[in-house]
Formats: sequence, C-alpha cells, structure tokens
Amino acid sequence: MNERAIVQSAQQGDTEAFRMLFEQNRQRIFSLAYQYTKNAEDAEDILQETFIKTYSYLDKYQTANDSNFSSWIYRIGINCSIDFLRRQKKRKKDFSDWDSVEKTYSDDNHSNPEHSTRLEELREKISLIVEMLSPRQRMIFILKHYQQLNIKEIAELLDCSEGSVKKQLFRAISSIKNPLKKLLWEKDYGLQKI
Repeated sequence: MNERAIVQSAQQGDTEAFRMLFEQNRQRIFSLAYQYTKNAEDAEDILQETFIKTYSYLDKYQTANDSNFSSWIYRIGINCSIDFLRRQKKRKKDFSDWDSVEKTYSDDNHSNPEHSTRLEELREKISLIVEMLSPRQRMIFILKHYQQLNIKEIAELLDCSEGSVKKQLFRAISSIKNPLKKLLWEKDYGLQKI
C-alpha cells in the first residue's frame, strides 16, 4: 500500500493506517526534536504532540496536492519543536568554564586521547551555543547541519523564502563562530568561512 492510500485510510478512521504512518515517520520526527532539545524526554513530548496535531488535522491534509505526507508531518514536527522551546523558560547557561577550555586548546600536547577529549569538549560547547540561538535560527541550523537538508527544502518546510533561510543561517553561524574563535584554529577543525 502506498503512502497516499495509507493516508486516505487513516483519514477515514482506520487506526491501523494511522499507526503505520506513525511508524514510518516516528524516528525522523524524534531525531529532529532531539537535535533541537538535546533531551530524550522532551523529544518524546514533541513527538507525541506532533502526532496528536497530525491526527487532529489529518482531515485537512489533501492527498492530491504535490507535497508528500512525510514533508507535511515533518513541518508539524518543526513547528511543535519551536513551540515547545517558546513555552520553556529561558535556562541560564554557565559558561564559567570557557577559560579552562581555552587553556586546554592552547596546550601544545596533541596526543590522540587528548585530541579526542578536546573534540568532545568542542562539541559540547557548540551544543551550548546552539541552544542559545533564537528558536528559528536554531531550527534552521539543525535542519541544515544535522538533518542535512538544503536551503530550498528548509524554505519549503518553514514556508518562507530561500533568502530568509540564508539570512537566518548566516546569523546562526556567525553567532556560533564568534565565541569559538579563541578556542580553535580553523585549519585544525575544518571550519570554513561562509
């Protein structure tokens, strides 16, 4: 049974068809939500909210249109992720250990275990910085760099222009790169100028 037929069955009240749609899209939505929240419980909440909204609005999805169901539900997942973060109180992040990380990066000892530790610390710092981005910039950054979507796909999912996506992506990357300038050498970690 193809996706269109499954959606039509689900729209007619077939719970087994809706379960199939859930199973087909569950991992992708959870992955998106987890990249956005960095918390499995929050990602599960977003996943649940996404499918509740999908079920509620299933009759509004038109199988005759050009977009496929997976894209439609992914857009709902994006919106649920953004809404989830807007509801959360802004958490304070402690950046007091930046100085110790900066000192670690300036050391001349480059043994493999240390190098791995440094890369892990760098990943953690980037995650903290990504969390400080605005919800829209964070979503665009995640869709581009973690979900590997192109600018056109992101623009379609967020229902905005490609120029808007590029502008927000540029701002997000600038916000991420500036705090890290002291910590890394671009040639060592492969960061490219945009």
